[in-house]
Amino acid sequence: MSAWTSHGLQPYNKRAVASTFLKGLELLTILARSPAGLPMSSLRQRSKLPRTSVLRMLSSLELFGLAARKGSLWRTTPRFHDWCHQDMHGELRKRYAQVLRRIAAEVDELVELGVAEGDGIRFIDYVQSKHHVVIEPLKTSLYPLRQSASGKLFLSQRPDLCAGIRDRRLLDEIAAARETGIAWNRGETDPNVIAVATWAGEPSALTPMIAVIWPFFRFSEAKALRALAVIRRARPRAASPR
Repeated sequence: MSAWTSHGLQPYNKRAVASTFLKGLELLTILARSPAGLPMSSLRQRSKLPRTSVLRMLSSLELFGLAARKGSLWRTTPRFHDWCHQDMHGELRKRYAQVLRRIAAEVDELVELGVAEGDGIRFIDYVQSKHHVVIEPLKTSLYPLRQSASGKLFLSQRPDLCAGIRDRRLLDEIAAARETGIAWNRGETDPNVIAVATWAGEPSALTPMIAVIWPFFRFSEAKALRALAVIRRARPRAASPR
């Protein structure tokens, strides 16, 4: 039995794999094994790839938050190590638990902490209000990027994902979110629900998002403005992308 099959893996099939993706994983592995960081020259030498290819891969890893450059050295990030962990969102939940509770105590509505995942938003933590009529959060499903408030906010930092959007109204909403740091879902995922989302830290595709959600009959523009002010006061001052 080969080493591949003994670990439950299939034998290598050249036609069934994406070679560029494999090279990117190899580059990430090189970085992960060098915690002190490596310069571009060492990465080129170890990966046996042209400078342009290495730079494109590093830029992609940087965009996803898995690698970062400090001076002339590239290294993996804390987000990379969270990404490798079985409970990859545990640190974020711990960091923002007090923030969510403080916001929920003041706005008395559902407050959720969201992160981008693939083509959707996953809410990794929430605090529920104490009203008799409440909104039940989706604990496992992904909310669509183009309809959810947090999704539009995320898209404002990822113009590459907006290239195929033809809906002018949606593009205007994304542009407004980029300018203001605020995005809305006015009944798009559920006609009975209105949500507003803003950043939990500095605007970035890697930063979590905080959303406040109302049933339509309890919503008002004044409540939304107050909720945004509460979030700004409550979020960590030193919060930064992971």
